[in-house]
Amino acid sequence: MDKSSASDQGTLQTIIDFLPGGITLFNAEQRVVVCNQTFRALLEFPDSLFADGMPSLYDFALFNARRGEYGEGDPEAIATQVCERARCMKPHVFERQRPNGTILEIRGEPLPGGGWVTIYTDITDRKRNEETLRRVKDMMTAAINFSPTFIWEIDAQGNYTHLQGVEHILGFTETELLGRRRSATLCGPNGCPGCEVGKLMQARQPIERLVVEAKNKAGATVWLSTSAQPIVGKGGHYAGYRGVDVDVTEITLARQTLEQLALHDPLTGLANRRKFSDRFQLERLRQARVGLPLTLMLVDIDHFKLVNDNWGHIVGDVCLKAVADVLVSHLRTLDLVARFGGEEFLVLLSDANAREGALVAEKLRRALENKVIDTGLEAQPTLQITASFGVTTLLPSEKLSLEAVIERADGAVYAAKHGGRNQVCSVGSAAPGA
Repeated sequence: MDKSSASDQGTLQTIIDFLPGGITLFNAEQRVVVCNQTFRALLEFPDSLFADGMPSLYDFALFNARRGEYGEGDPEAIATQVCERARCMKPHVFERQRPNGTILEIRGEPLPGGGWVTIYTDITDRKRNEETLRRVKDMMTAAINFSPTFIWEIDAQGNYTHLQGVEHILGFTETELLGRRRSATLCGPNGCPGCEVGKLMQARQPIERLVVEAKNKAGATVWLSTSAQPIVGKGGHYAGYRGVDVDVTEITLARQTLEQLALHDPLTGLANRRKFSDRFQLERLRQARVGLPLTLMLVDIDHFKLVNDNWGHIVGDVCLKAVADVLVSHLRTLDLVARFGGEEFLVLLSDANAREGALVAEKLRRALENKVIDTGLEAQPTLQITASFGVTTLLPSEKLSLEAVIERADGAVYAAKHGGRNQVCSVGSAAPGA
């Protein structure tokens, strides 16, 4: 291999080592040109397999076959079959569950002139999350199908005239509720102002599975799905309603929890990218009305990898939650903090110009620098960490996407990192007057 080729291969190796997934590049002779450590870790290939240089596809396949990755069969025959299929390589995507339970998504793409590149992604957590969501959805469906119910009837004045099965849901006996006003017993003496069920009853319209918030005898909140039809008395006059209430409290709370999970980072409880993006769009609309600047900052914890490497990911998680607490506790309630990913956080400051944004960032930087984090470790009871802050301000006249604004803030973080870390760097608005 000449110096130029060796240099190119070294550059390629450096690039793929920074990619999140496992990467392999095979040449036309079915021998690995480069692969990254993530690939070796995901497939649990030992260093001894690489002792004589980069293995061939046959070497990999034979090793996998011998440890049962492909099921039962003669390992050499299986390895040969793998190599034969690779001679007619076509673009492919498939999932494979390893014997250790890890689920990999494997994408392959042939290269011009021969050879191919393969990307391995660990999708175990995603699959588990999908299964969890499926189970929750199944539980919701089962709860709807088998929900406890009670039937009721009220007169034209809204007072109960008949009840059955109410005690095991609301705690009241039928005798306690008969003759009492339905709205008062469910929602209190003032009824349910603005309640959609009440509006439909006033209009003498059918009610179909409207969820209302009610109170049981102990004062606890109960969610009821109400369906009812108006009763027409003699002579066609309105005589009340007859309906059924289904206790959907568990379903409603589960839905609220899922909505919370969909918009928040499960570790820190902060907003996630989706919620931050939605809020950013709303702030842009508001900004267009009020004409005030909007400041965004990107916060990147310094040397966070060393925390994980030296003290483990549990301590790393403790540090992430501590940073989240510091950011939230030193900002206004109208500001938004989100976890952007890894050790990065986003902060959105409403109605804040560049100078104000820089001052807030410096306040946060100092607060974080002075924060003593309890690790729970005997060997290292406490830690102190710092972060680099990138601040940028967006004027109402600027037509930039959220991605473009984040990229601008990221450039400021890059400058802060190269300036020594633990500092605030601001990048000016593209428009004057920021």
